[in-house]
Amino acid sequence: MRPIKVERVFVKNLANVRSADKMMEGLALVEGEGRLGCLTSTPGRGKTWWSQVWAANNDGIYFRVASIWKRSELDFIQALCREVGMATPPGRKGRCYAEVVDRLIGTNRPVFVDEVQRLSKDFLLIIMDLSDATACPFVLVGEPELKTMMQDHSRVWSRTFYELEFGPISPDDISLFSTKVSGMKLPGSVSAILHKASGGDLRVVRRDLIALARLVTAQGPGPDGEANITDDLARIAVKTGLSAGNGNGKK
Repeated sequence: MRPIKVERVFVKNLANVRSADKMMEGLALVEGEGRLGCLTSTPGRGKTWWSQVWAANNDGIYFRVASIWKRSELDFIQALCREVGMATPPGRKGRCYAEVVDRLIGTNRPVFVDEVQRLSKDFLLIIMDLSDATACPFVLVGEPELKTMMQDHSRVWSRTFYELEFGPISPDDISLFSTKVSGMKLPGSVSAILHKASGGDLRVVRRDLIALARLVTAQGPGPDGEANITDDLARIAVKTGLSAGNGNGKK
């Protein structure tokens, strides 16, 4: 039996992905005015990966916030200048802002701003102003406290057309994910074991699938020549993943 590998493949049919795609369809319906989207979840549910893939496939812009910018609006807006194609941003906030507007206005390019909860809530006003000035949709991505930050700014929240929270991955989605990324067709009992161990965290599921693939490969095929994926191997895979010490375990 050939070694089973877990590839880094984006799986479009997961429930969270379908919901996020619908959010973008909804934002497109209000084209011509500034509008915001809000995408939140606890870590590990795939919101960053979805944002990156959607932006890459739809002429969008993915922009990840750095904690070091928390007290520097200039660093923030200069970094955004670079994301919209300006190699050497100006040294003043006003000029940077004008450059971003000039490069986005009329394009309707979606802009994903990830990890926004790392910044102070005053940065939300900069993002809101950019969306208003360019008429481009800005999707703010972050952990659950981001929604509260946005709600605390009534002007920001009134411009938020869609709010979505990624839920935990389901056992059915784990089965689909496994088939797509590794070719392993998981019995329902194995999907249930991985679901319980991960708490629905997609990152942990992927880690445990890597461990399971190694175990299944080492064991060899069953009597029918197919991969022999058992509950016992799934339990061992979960323990192997947790002992690896890679920081992605369930908390």
